[in-house]
Amino acid sequence: MEIIEQFQQELDYLNNQKHSSIMISTTAKHALSFRVLPRRSILNTAMSCFMINDAKLLKKALLFFDGLVDYIYIDIEQKQDLNLFEIARSIVKKSNLTTVKPNDNTLESCDMLIRNHLKDDLLNKDIAVVGTGNLASKLATRLTERQANVYIMGRTNEKEKTVTEALNLFLPKHTSEVKPFEEIQSKKKVDIIVSFLSGQMSKEDRLLSLIDEDTFVIDGGINNFSSSFIQRMLSANVKVTRLDTRIALPYQMLLEHDYTQSFFNEVFGHATINDVLVAAGGYIGGEGTVVVDNLKQPNQVIGIADGSGGVKANEQLSEADRNSIRKIEKAISTSS
Repeated sequence: MEIIEQFQQELDYLNNQKHSSIMISTTAKHALSFRVLPRRSILNTAMSCFMINDAKLLKKALLFFDGLVDYIYIDIEQKQDLNLFEIARSIVKKSNLTTVKPNDNTLESCDMLIRNHLKDDLLNKDIAVVGTGNLASKLATRLTERQANVYIMGRTNEKEKTVTEALNLFLPKHTSEVKPFEEIQSKKKVDIIVSFLSGQMSKEDRLLSLIDEDTFVIDGGINNFSSSFIQRMLSANVKVTRLDTRIALPYQMLLEHDYTQSFFNEVFGHATINDVLVAAGGYIGGEGTVVVDNLKQPNQVIGIADGSGGVKANEQLSEADRNSIRKIEKAISTSS
């Protein structure tokens, strides 16, 4: 089927949905120049997904869909010598252009998959993270902060040591340290094994003694485990899964979500109410500004800004400050 025909097929599907969008991503791995990926649906929005690794095909896709779908989501991560967003912002004029970070979505999906499996109780759970790259390091940090015992397995002992030492430099003071894989050998089993390699694992045998029927094995890098390893896991009734990044798809849409837009349009900022300067949503006002909970429809006075990002203590309030508070409280009571 010609590429334009594939575009039209996806558009025919999208035209039957309440809201429509496309997502265009690329990959660091060697791949075809173009591929139609599985469709997705979230928050009343249908999404057709494409992997595009060729500038000409990218332009063709953008020109085809611009104005025919509500949103065009573009992978902002530059995984190769092709800047999807740079090209998209010069072409897309009618649809809403929004960036997405697939790596973050992958991280959130894996985090939620593990939390769901462990019923959101990671305290002292033993988790082996295979890999020392971007995603493996981020996940190891996240799981350690959730109070799991995390062990990193790298291609070499030196790599394991380097990455674990680096991660431990910025973990919170009272958080357990990430440990190199060699320190896990005293364990009879682990609760979770998750792999984020860029290719197939070469040392699967190092994991076997740590696995029993209660271990949950996650292939986050996709195709990290050999067929024989997977068959062995299935024969032993060990749960093994590929990571499905649809789990955290709403994360990619947060910027456009009604709640987020409502925050920026109604809560965040500064304004004047009854001749009094007010600020909300974390906006730092000058000294004497009344800090409220909501800019457009305030319901609560938080305090008086001290001009340095905090609020004054009660004994620091001047008569002018107290008068400003009374004016805003009156405005609140009048509107309610």
